[in-house]
Amino acid sequence: MPTLQTAFTDFHDAIKLSDFDENATLREKRDILLDKLKSRISSDAASYTYFNQGSYAMHTGISPDDGDFDIDVGLRFAVDKEDYPDPTVLKKWVRDALDGHTKSVEIRKPCVTVKYQRDGESIYHVDFAIYAAGNADGKLYLAHGKEFSEADNKFWEESDPLELIRLVREKFEGTDAQQFRRVIRYLKKWKSQKFDSNGHAAPTGISLTVLAYNLFSPNYTVDVFKNGARAYNDFAALRSLVKSIRQKFVMVLDENNNICYSIRVNILTPPHNDLFEKMTLNQTTAFYNEVVKMDDILDKVADKIANNKPLSEQCELLQDLFGTDFPVLSDRSIVGTSESA
Repeated sequence: MPTLQTAFTDFHDAIKLSDFDENATLREKRDILLDKLKSRISSDAASYTYFNQGSYAMHTGISPDDGDFDIDVGLRFAVDKEDYPDPTVLKKWVRDALDGHTKSVEIRKPCVTVKYQRDGESIYHVDFAIYAAGNADGKLYLAHGKEFSEADNKFWEESDPLELIRLVREKFEGTDAQQFRRVIRYLKKWKSQKFDSNGHAAPTGISLTVLAYNLFSPNYTVDVFKNGARAYNDFAALRSLVKSIRQKFVMVLDENNNICYSIRVNILTPPHNDLFEKMTLNQTTAFYNEVVKMDDILDKVADKIANNKPLSEQCELLQDLFGTDFPVLSDRSIVGTSESA
């Protein structure tokens, strides 16, 4: 008989984005660019190595609603940042080597972005983060700045993306880690349903991941009659996490004495910056309001569970949060559909 955990499992299967090792298309796009970079990069450029970063490397990716897959690749150049006070020099090595591969190869503040388009719509984009890796202090530094930015906006910033990946991937083990990653994906799907992706109006994927890293606890029961097998409860784990996130917000007054809400969460590795620093007070207040709405809906689902209401009613509330990828199941059979993102 279907259960709410069945619905969450089906939902996760619908939104999960496979890792590079599993996704031949994404791996092919990455490898084509890496091959072109290797063959066309200037002879003046330093040697480099690459690594995967972002949600793919952390195993927390979801299929994008807009179809624009975001692939993150780090390039570690064997240079000392002191020899390159203008970090965009390295970015231009990469941009110039890849220019012409697609209609759009752009130096952006944090990376070099290559966009693939179909019928004028972006279907993939690859972000190359550029690092100086041959520094006297042994640390890694990320290149910031656009090609024509003012000098003050071009700088190197200490970073440790591989340690960040390691921390997230090793926070939990075994089936606890699987639930941890599932719940992060649920939060990312909720974000994509409730926020505009333009600008800084939405919390970033890494900010939700770090919130989960800091606040998530696995939720399961142990069956002593089945050798201690764990039965995971994703709904309960998600509900507990959302309540903890809600408590992270602080009430403040804006310049007009209006009640607003702010939140601060630092990234786990250098530069340890606040992951919400680019959001305005109005935007963090809007984020808080959506968290409150989610918390309230999850409470309503919990009430339905406690009062033995039909499974379909529980699922319908959750579909309001997550969209049609969340299936509406009856206590006996599927009465709704689950569409892949």
